[in-house]
This record gives sequence, structure tokens and C-alpha cells, in this order.
Amino acid sequence: MFWRLLLSLVLCTLTARIGVVSGVAVMSVDLGSEWMKVAIVSPGVPMEIVLNTDSQRKTPIVISFRDGERLVGDSAQAVATRFPDKSFAYFLDLLAKHRNSSVVQLFHKRFPYHRIEDTLTGISLSTADGLLFTPEELISMMLSKAKVYAEDSSKQPINDCVITVPPYFTQAERRALLMAADLAKLKVLQIINTNAAFALNYGVFRRKDFNTTVTNILFYDMGASSTTATIASYQLVKTKERGFAESNPQVTIKGSVGYDRTLGGLEMQIRLRDHLAILFAEQSKKPLKEITSNHRAMAKLFKEAARLKKVLSANTEHKAQVENVMNDIDLKAMVTREEFETLCADLLTDRVTKPIDDAFASSGYTIAEIDSVIIVGGNTRVPKIQTVLQNYF
Repeated sequence: MFWRLLLSLVLCTLTARIGVVSGVAVMSVDLGSEWMKVAIVSPGVPMEIVLNTDSQRKTPIVISFRDGERLVGDSAQAVATRFPDKSFAYFLDLLAKHRNSSVVQLFHKRFPYHRIEDTLTGISLSTADGLLFTPEELISMMLSKAKVYAEDSSKQPINDCVITVPPYFTQAERRALLMAADLAKLKVLQIINTNAAFALNYGVFRRKDFNTTVTNILFYDMGASSTTATIASYQLVKTKERGFAESNPQVTIKGSVGYDRTLGGLEMQIRLRDHLAILFAEQSKKPLKEITSNHRAMAKLFKEAARLKKVLSANTEHKAQVENVMNDIDLKAMVTREEFETLCADLLTDRVTKPIDDAFASSGYTIAEIDSVIIVGGNTRVPKIQTVLQNYF
């Protein structure tokens, strides 16, 4: 719900600022590391959330290649479990990186079935069939698919767009994203930081809650790949427009954002996947190395780990079940929330609150000066993370 309102708000602001007329539609893309969400808006027409071909509001950022065909989104995700070495996911953070980058090394450790090569501007990833793609090309494929969804929904050509990015993106990463948009034949009107978009969205739909007294709100967001913390201040200020003075709400981002680029649900899912591999090795009496070197088996366990992580947020234990992990042997094993928390013990302590500490240090604010805390992001549903945050505040 947060993002559905956010995207329309950003687009309406921009279309008003640049004076878009004659019914030209503008597309917005919330480009995350795991999901993509699309919205369109045009003058005189209510905002519309774009559904993909599966009638879903969010599309997996996955691209697969099989039998000479390129698949994007949900169809690609289905192929990725069976043919992980022909599929790409979680590649947003690879923009403008070289092979010796810690981000690239971590990606290769998590998904070892992709060969990584240096290029003049960054890296390229290869499929099992030898196809080579740069992260910019892969992002352009996702943006092209977003363009198709938007054009099908609006029944008109889409050339302009707004894209959200993590606030820690460097100028090199932003230039790489612009290059990807250009490959997709899209003109980027604005690249907007997600934390600023959070704050803008919150202020517009709660403007009646603010007055001339400053209200400070901390936004904490833990997504699939990263965690950010931002302090925003709201108050009514007097401005002179159209010849007379009036009070309007104003939002200000205080200091730099606090962040952890590798703390998110993906790291927890990877650890749970590796734990399932150990359980399967014990059940099947097979060497662990034989299992971890089987890419299809690890892809199946990765998918089950995602489901299990969600279920353990609401249940203290649950049975992991995967048919034919390898050699027609199934996995059936009970996993408890306590085991999951033990696997992620180093993630669920100081690393959870470090972005908040950084946000306070950057802004000069203290906890006593914060009026409200807004927690967003699917991975904040993990009970241990909620407990850590509650104890912090």
C-alpha cells in the first residue's frame, strides 16, 4: 500500500512541474533488488497501478533464457528453479561494479553458477549457454517489460519515466541506471531516492497532522538486500504564491541516510538455504559438497528457504518439504524459529540498529527528539528484528 500511493504521488508532482500536457502518460518504476512495481499517471486521469500479465501488482526481477527464448518476471522465476544457470536475479547492485568489488564477490558466493567477466565499464554475467549480459542490459530488459505493461494498461506510447533507487547509490550507479533506461528507449525525468519518496508519501497523505511545530519521524526500511534509516522533519511553513501568503507542509531529510547494503532478507534466505542443504545431506547420506555443487538442488532449496522464512515469522516451527532435491530424494525436515534465529544471530543484533545509529550521528538528532518511528519493508516482519527495534526505542 505504501508504494502504490508513493509512485502516483511522485509522478503527479513531476508532471505538474514539467507541464506535461495533451494526455501524455508518464510511468514510474519502483526498482528493487527483488521486485519491480509500475504505475502510470497522465493529466486529468486518476493514477493507475499497472498489473502484469499474471494480474499481479509486483513483478519478480528475474530474467531467464531457455530454448532461444527470453523470459521476464514470473515466467522467468519458474524457469530459474529448474535452470538456475540460465537465469539472473538480484543483479541491481551489480551496476557499475568491477569483478574485484566486494558486492560482486558476495554475489558470486551466493550464486556460483554464473561466470563473471570484466568489461570496459564493469562486468558481464554469462549463462550456461555462453550468453553474456552486463547488469545494465539486464536492467534495461526489466525496464522494457515495465514499459510494455504500462503501454498495455494506458493504451498509448510511454516514453517518460521516474525511477526510485536506494539512497546509497553512487553517481556511477545512477549513470549506469540512466544507461539502462536509454537502452530501453525511456527518458528518465527523475531518479528519486527511496527514503525521500517514503518521506514525501507520508507527508502528503498526513498533511493535516502537521503544524508550525517541527515533527521528526524516523523511517526504517529492511528490504531484500539492504537496510536504511532516515530522519525526516515536517512542519507548516508560510510561502507566498499567486500573490498571497499561505501555509504549506514542508519535509526535510536530516543528514545522510544510515544504511547497510548487505543486511536484508536475501542474506537470511541464503543462510536458511545452506541449513536445508545440511539437513538434506544428513537425510540422504550424501556428501554436502555433492549437494552444494548441484545448482538445481540448491535452487530448489533456495525457493523453499524463501517460503520457510515467511512462515517462521508467524509460527515457531514448520516443516520444510522439497520434492526430488536430487536423485529422486525428497527433503522433509522440521525447522524451528529458534534455529533460524541462531543461523542469523550476527545479523539480528547490532547490525539491525547500526543504520539507525548512523542516521542519528549524521543528523545530530537523538532518540528523545524523534516523535514517531515508521517501520517498512517485508523483512521487518521477522519477530527477532521487531524485538531488537522495540528494545532500541
